Amino acid sequence: MLRRKITFLLMAISMLSFNAILGQVTGTVTDGSGVPLPGASIVVKGTTVGTVADFDGNYAINVDSNGVLVFSYVGFRPQEIGVNGKSSINASLEADASLLDEVVVVGYGTQKKGSVTGSIATIGAEAIEKIATSSSIDAIKGQVAGVDIQANGGRPGENSTVRIRGRRSISASNDPLYVIDGIPQISGNAAVADINPQDIESMNVLKDAAATAIYGSRGANGVILITTKRGRVGDTKITYSTHYGVTSATRLVDMMDGEQFAGLKRESRRRPATEGDPSWNGTIPADDVVFEDPVELESIALGRSTDYLDLVLNNGWQTNHQVSVSGGSEKTNFNTSVGYFNEQGIISNMDFERFTGRLNLDHKISDVFKVGMSFTVSHSIQNYGSNAVMGESLSNNPLGVPYDANGEVIFLPTNDGIRTNPLSELVDGAFVDERKVTRVFVPVYLDINIAEGLKWTTNFGPDIRYYRRGEFRGSLTNDNRGGPGDAEVENIQNFGYTLENILNYNTSFNDKHNFGMTLLQSIQSSRREQFKSEVSNIPYEEQQFYNMSTASVKGVIDSDLEEWTLASFMGRLNYDFDGKYLFQASLRADGSSRLAEGKKWNYFPGISAGWRISQEDFLLDSNTISDLKLRLSYGEVGNTSVNPYQTQGTLGASDYAFGEGSALGFALSEIPNSSLGWEVSKTIDVGFDYGFFNNRISGSFDYFSTKTSALLLDRTLPPSSGYSSVFQNVGSTATRGVEFGINGDVIQNQNPDGFNWNIGFNIASYKEEITELPLKDENGNSLDDLGNRWFIGQPVNVFYDYEKIGIYQTSEEALAASAESKVPGEIKLKDQNNDGVITDEDRIILGTDIPDFYGGITNTFNYKGWDLSFFFYFRQGQMIRSRFHDSNNGLFGRYNNLDVDYWSIDNPTNDAPRPNENQESPKNASTMSYFDGSYVKLRNLQLGYNFPSSLTKKLNISNLRLYLSGQNLWFLTDFETFDPEVSEEDDDGGNGVSSSTVPSNKMFSIGLNVTF
Repeated sequence: MLRRKITFLLMAISMLSFNAILGQVTGTVTDGSGVPLPGASIVVKGTTVGTVADFDGNYAINVDSNGVLVFSYVGFRPQEIGVNGKSSINASLEADASLLDEVVVVGYGTQKKGSVTGSIATIGAEAIEKIATSSSIDAIKGQVAGVDIQANGGRPGENSTVRIRGRRSISASNDPLYVIDGIPQISGNAAVADINPQDIESMNVLKDAAATAIYGSRGANGVILITTKRGRVGDTKITYSTHYGVTSATRLVDMMDGEQFAGLKRESRRRPATEGDPSWNGTIPADDVVFEDPVELESIALGRSTDYLDLVLNNGWQTNHQVSVSGGSEKTNFNTSVGYFNEQGIISNMDFERFTGRLNLDHKISDVFKVGMSFTVSHSIQNYGSNAVMGESLSNNPLGVPYDANGEVIFLPTNDGIRTNPLSELVDGAFVDERKVTRVFVPVYLDINIAEGLKWTTNFGPDIRYYRRGEFRGSLTNDNRGGPGDAEVENIQNFGYTLENILNYNTSFNDKHNFGMTLLQSIQSSRREQFKSEVSNIPYEEQQFYNMSTASVKGVIDSDLEEWTLASFMGRLNYDFDGKYLFQASLRADGSSRLAEGKKWNYFPGISAGWRISQEDFLLDSNTISDLKLRLSYGEVGNTSVNPYQTQGTLGASDYAFGEGSALGFALSEIPNSSLGWEVSKTIDVGFDYGFFNNRISGSFDYFSTKTSALLLDRTLPPSSGYSSVFQNVGSTATRGVEFGINGDVIQNQNPDGFNWNIGFNIASYKEEITELPLKDENGNSLDDLGNRWFIGQPVNVFYDYEKIGIYQTSEEALAASAESKVPGEIKLKDQNNDGVITDEDRIILGTDIPDFYGGITNTFNYKGWDLSFFFYFRQGQMIRSRFHDSNNGLFGRYNNLDVDYWSIDNPTNDAPRPNENQESPKNASTMSYFDGSYVKLRNLQLGYNFPSSLTKKLNISNLRLYLSGQNLWFLTDFETFDPEVSEEDDDGGNGVSSSTVPSNKMFSIGLNVTF
């Protein structure tokens, strides 16, 4: 009993003593100018106790009165301050110019920004999260000089097209390589779509070949390194963010209404007044002759007109929810999150829904061993919708009637059997195109600190992706037009993995020499299985594609297996002298299973150098120049973007007559090429990074020149060969350009609550040309390939056609007949060679989809708790092809037409030709479809308010932010139909916008961010 009392007494004395020396310390962490440093780390030295500063830089921590606090923040020198019994400690951290934002992810490691000799751009989480979108790639559009990102329309969940410093290849892929948490991705652009943008800490874009050469064959088109958020030492933080927005079409197409269409149809039926007279100068018959459908006559009598586009387009919406929990101690850090994104498109059966989950975990086992993982799981569902919705809403006769007296959809609004009602595609269950993707990506690593400066890392990244596409088209859809319904299901399973062993060694000696070495062994493998089946004559439509065995007609049954492997070795050396003279050299060897025997391996060198002039004695104490670094680099990268087995040739089934019956045989469907090897790009880059007035103004400039040889070219063959094309290493291209970026604090207030203004601007321009093609003349000089529209000295994609200069007028009847066998009212072409006759020789290159320049400009204003930012994105000087102006401009009075100023004897315009029922489209109609595609967009506008700490502390939260945002609210362009921003992909060479394109969206949204 006495022993218990003594023990209790000693415990009480200990607790009283502990409480006497442990107290709460509060304060603020700022930079040298007094600006708060939100997220700054405060740790009690020698313990795992820590916290982070809130948005206003404020913190509170319990610490021994004799303890020491360690303050740290990225880009600033750490600072230690003894408590010495104080209850309030303010820390002012000094910017470390030598760190220059501390570290930059460069691939297979990191480097101090000041030591980087390649062309690398970094985008942080704040810039990515500001744009409300499902894709992080779409979020950085216009924010990185030299990175050209183009949307593919307004369909929810659609991926953008990304080009870094233009195109290099003609037939092979020009997509960049994506590397997520150190693991190269096997599914290209689709891999990024599975990542929640709010999970991303930073994106680093490697642009020049010296920077990308460490990825060898994978880096031919640039590399985008994505680093996800990880935990760090400090209190556990819970963050919730959400937004909700309403979307609508940015701009619509001006189609004819009922009265205008009736006028066009009357003009198209103009008849010769007497036999032998021209129809263009004839008379228009009575309406009962022109309009053979009673519905049309009834609509004309009633003044009735149907706007199908207005019927199918609605307001959509978008919402996002994200909850994350992060924290850690000196041994274990974690960051976990769950996210939900949902977007309903402006067309009712188009939507995109995604669920994401992430756990990033890092654990220090000892001073030698450290392990970690980045577990990612995602599941998305995209209802793609029917292309016929837009096509039919634009083409349907506005004199038709969409609904019957009972409000039911009329499948054929007129007696024209070609044009179906677009609303029939939107009937629930009538048309289904559902695309599901489930992905599990779990990269893990083991770090072994062998000795001081020497570290071994093993990375293993399994990547599993399941894709299922189910399609159903009912009887009353544009595909089947009253016939039986059909369905198909496609399943794709993709399993890939990356295994890497990396040895890093870094050392310094004599306080002047800094040396680094990286050695890599890597193997990456992919196995892709595909299964597809199609059926028709489905007995009841409610089953869609879920019970295909009941269909009476079994269609295609198909399966496929695709495997490839890439083995790699890489070595990189880094050296700098006194932080002034910087050198880097690398060599990578890649072996690809895709290529032919004896051609599988290639070597890719990279070398770069830098001179940090600002570290020289004559500039070290400069009050003006705070950073100035010259860079020079050369590198080689490869491209193997061909299908596996391309070198071996493939067999295809073929039906042929055998006696009185038929038989199935097999023949080569692709010509084998046992010499197919690497496509190689060689790049020289010259640039400089700069900073003035303590980096208040900073930026970079680059000039680059890339030459690509041994192109993986899908070369067209003459039909007499029996094959359409063959892949060969032939031809070459060249690309050169400049990039410039600047960021400046126009107004930098010493008072944290004062007015601040920051502006960022970037611009880029490049020229692209084909320098060699397979066809040669007798002297060995390359010839143009007119069939593929490939021209020596011209970009890969050009618009090659006749040039429209007007419409033949009545006074030019003889000229129209002699030059083009035309009559007044038809398109007049320019006689380029002045021989008096329009022939194939009069076709010219009208333009290209490459802009003269492109970029973006951002302005950010802060005052007290308020912030306002707006971002403009521009693309100038490119040409686009508008399919509206040929496919929706037939002028033959059967389908609805663009509201154009067409020619008639009473309206002698030079805009559009005369309507003519005998021509489904005017002669040379394509010449009306080329337009200047330049535009300037207000990409994002955001007004936010950060509630003061005096309020948030009462609510027991550390940060509370509310914001209003608008996206794509306004754009300026001469193109008068849909948004001119379109991807480059087009079957006729160059980009195009067509009637199947879903209009881009503008959005107004409200959002909330709260941290506990």
